[in-house]
Amino acid sequence: MDRKQERAFEKFVAESGDDLLRLATLLMSDRGLGEDVYQETLHRLAARWSRVDSPRAYCRQVMHNIVIDQLRVRGRQVPEIRLADAYDNSDPRDGDPAAAAELRPALLAALRTLTPQQRTIVVLRYFDDRSENDVAELLGVSPGTVKSTASRAMAHLRAQPGISGLFAMTGTGPMTRKVRYA
Repeated sequence: MDRKQERAFEKFVAESGDDLLRLATLLMSDRGLGEDVYQETLHRLAARWSRVDSPRAYCRQVMHNIVIDQLRVRGRQVPEIRLADAYDNSDPRDGDPAAAAELRPALLAALRTLTPQQRTIVVLRYFDDRSENDVAELLGVSPGTVKSTASRAMAHLRAQPGISGLFAMTGTGPMTRKVRYA
């Protein structure tokens, strides 16, 4: 990598690093493991920097591949999800820490019941606020697969005890981009 490419890479990391780390943490369900995925992703990106047209899309695809590979290695064991580690200041009950503390364990338990593909799609669509087409392109699947998988995953989450009333869909269609907390 020449000096100009190094500066461009450093600028990309400075601008996108926090978002990519947050995504890796959500996908791995652990801050430490997320940091490992993030570092591996940046290492792979640096090796191919001059050939990558869309670095953010490349990073998301690499992260997805690493997560799936690691889940396969661990016998498809889904790790515990820690949203608090990924979104240190996020709060699903509009600033009410007590309500958030009560809901978080139920939400985390429900998210652990999703398949790796469902979890990845839910994280990319709703936590990372990506369109169906963006997620489809990142994962190499059709937009219809993203839509049906997200729909099944959200229906599954809504049916889980303790969080059935947590999610309410906004908009007019059967599956819209935003999920709001009820």
